[in-house]
Amino acid sequence: DTAVFHGFVNCGASGAITGIGNVLPKEVLHLAGLSQAAAKGDAEARRLAQELDAALAVLSSFDEGPDLVLYFKHMMVLKGNPEYRLHFNETDALTDSQRGFAEAQLKLFDTWYAQWSRQPAMARYAA
Repeated sequence: DTAVFHGFVNCGASGAITGIGNVLPKEVLHLAGLSQAAAKGDAEARRLAQELDAALAVLSSFDEGPDLVLYFKHMMVLKGNPEYRLHFNETDALTDSQRGFAEAQLKLFDTWYAQWSRQPAMARYAA
């Protein structure tokens, strides 16, 4: 999750598996496309990929902890998939603080991406 840009550009990756890609598939595919172009030496794509990678950093970092499934399921619910409310263990839940943080970060990213993705340069790199 936290190494999509690095993997494509510095390690020659040809694909990526991400948790946040389940929540934000279009945006992560956009990052992969920009990173692939950056790996070929496209300076503008490199700049844009780094910007998008940085903006996704907090959401992607949810994959690093023991509550990763709870975070991603909660964000899936926020994105309009109520079936992800169900947990195998009924007591599994994020704390109020964790939920609030995830909600704020997802809203921040969505607001940023809506504006950022309207840049004129994006026509060349549409996901």
